Amino acid sequence: MAFQLKRVSISVRRKLESIALAIVIFAILAGLETHLLGRPVKYGVSNGILTGIGVGLFEEFYVQTLRGRWLRSMHPLRSTLIYAAVVAAFYLVALHITHLILGDWDDLPTIYRRLPLIIPAFISFSVIGIGVMRVVHFIGTENLFHLLVGTYHRPVLKRAVLMFIDMNSSTAVAVRLGAVKMSLLIGKFLFDIAKPITDGGGEIYLYKGDGLIAVWDWDEAVRNNTVLHAIDATFAVMRRESAAYLSQFDVVPTFRVGVHGGDVVVSEQGDTRRSIGVYGDTINIAARMEDAAKEHGVACVLSGDIAAVLDDCRGRIRPLSEERIRGLKDPMLICEYRPARSTCAGGGGDAR
Repeated sequence: MAFQLKRVSISVRRKLESIALAIVIFAILAGLETHLLGRPVKYGVSNGILTGIGVGLFEEFYVQTLRGRWLRSMHPLRSTLIYAAVVAAFYLVALHITHLILGDWDDLPTIYRRLPLIIPAFISFSVIGIGVMRVVHFIGTENLFHLLVGTYHRPVLKRAVLMFIDMNSSTAVAVRLGAVKMSLLIGKFLFDIAKPITDGGGEIYLYKGDGLIAVWDWDEAVRNNTVLHAIDATFAVMRRESAAYLSQFDVVPTFRVGVHGGDVVVSEQGDTRRSIGVYGDTINIAARMEDAAKEHGVACVLSGDIAAVLDDCRGRIRPLSEERIRGLKDPMLICEYRPARSTCAGGGGDAR
C-alpha cells in the first residue's frame, strides 16, 4: 500500500506539473492576444487559465494515454491542426465561463461579432502553445527545469539506480516482419513499457534501438521496492497488450531487464543541442546485468548491490552466480528477479 501511495503521488505530481505548464502557456498567449486586439487583458488571462486547464487535462488523460496514441502517431502538421481545433473549442467554453465569473454578460454580443477575428488569432497563438508543450514533453519537464536553472552545469555526483531493457530476438523478428512493420512494433513496445516506469518514479534517460535506459534516484528506487514494482508493471502491461500485438504483428515481443545502482556523475552535455548525461561505472555494470539476463535465459537480473537493499518478502530474488565485471577487481554477485506472474522470460538468445 505504501508503494501504491508513493507511485500515485509521483504520477499525480507529474500530471499537475504538465497541467500547470499548460495553464501558464495559454494564460500568457491569451493575455497577449487580447492586448493586441485592444481588449482588457483580464479577459484574456482568465480565458487562458481556463483553456490551459482544459488542455492540460486533455493532454494528460487522453493524448498521453493509449487512447490518444492515434493523435501522437499522426503526421505532426495534421495532429497540430486537430489539436488546435480542440483548443479552440476549450477557448469558446472558457470565454463564456469567464463572462459568467466576471458578471459581464452584456459584452457577449460584441464578442460574438468579433469571433471571426478572435478565433483565427487564438488558433494561431495556440499552435505556438502546442509546439511549446510538445518540446517540453520531448525534453521532459524535470530535464527542462534542470537545464534552465543550470543544476548540472558542473558535474554532480549522485546515487542512482539504472535499468536497462532490451527486446529479445529482435533481429529474427525484424527479418520476419520487415523494416517498416518492425519499426511500428518497436514504437508500440517502447511506448507500452515506458509508462509503468515513469508512473513508478523513473525517468527515461535514453531510448536505444529496441530498448531503453531508465534511471531512478537511489532512495526512491529502493524505498518500498519501487524499482521491483516498476519491473512487475512492465511485464504486466505486455501481458495486457498481448492480444493487440498478436493482432497487429502476429508476435508478442519478450524482453530482458538488467538493474544496478551506485554513484553516477550527472552533467550537461553538448552545445547546440544540450542534454543531461549520466556517466560512471554504474551505467556500464547495469548494461552488464542486462547481458547477464540474456546469458542465463532469465527475465531480469539484479546486481548483488541492489538485491541486498531490497525486501525480498515474496522470495522472488535468488542468487545466480558471481561474475567478473570488466573494470571491477572482485567478482560481483548477480541475482535473478522473477517478475510477478511473468510470462515473458528472457532466453531466446538474440542473434544480433
